[in-house]
Amino acid sequence: MKFIIPLLFVSFLSSQTYEIKGAQIKYYGSHFLHDWIGVSNDLNGNVFIDKNNSKYQVDLNVPLISFSSNNSNRDSNMLIHTEAFSYPEVIFKSTNIVLNQNSAMVEGELLFHGITKKIKTSATIDIANGFVANGSFIINLKDFNIETPTLMLIKIDDIIKIEYFISIN
Repeated sequence: MKFIIPLLFVSFLSSQTYEIKGAQIKYYGSHFLHDWIGVSNDLNGNVFIDKNNSKYQVDLNVPLISFSSNNSNRDSNMLIHTEAFSYPEVIFKSTNIVLNQNSAMVEGELLFHGITKKIKTSATIDIANGFVANGSFIINLKDFNIETPTLMLIKIDDIIKIEYFISIN
């Protein structure tokens, strides 16, 4: 019994849940006339790290209203077309994370506009002094049943690049 309590204590010390507050996520949009970037500094969630058992879990969410492209017309159109009042957040939950030195292959489920899709992303990662991760992935707005807005009778591109940066020290 003397050995079980220290062993449990050590195992609790080796696993840690970090709360994310204020990381950054960007989306890149495109139209034949111009490209733009929407930025949110309101990416929230949790990162669970258990180094001893090589288990990692990420749960993230970002309110759609928090994105700014520095164009209020474009931002309000984005909120209308994503039906942000009915679906106010984009949510990601990892299902599998594999670390390889300073990179990670992340698989998970992305809930956007009421539809869940599986995605994969690779990220550069550092867990030596807390947690730092950045990476990107691509989504197709059609996959999420989002009707894209038009400008001069031409729709914006359906393909959107998403970039994320998470730092917890």
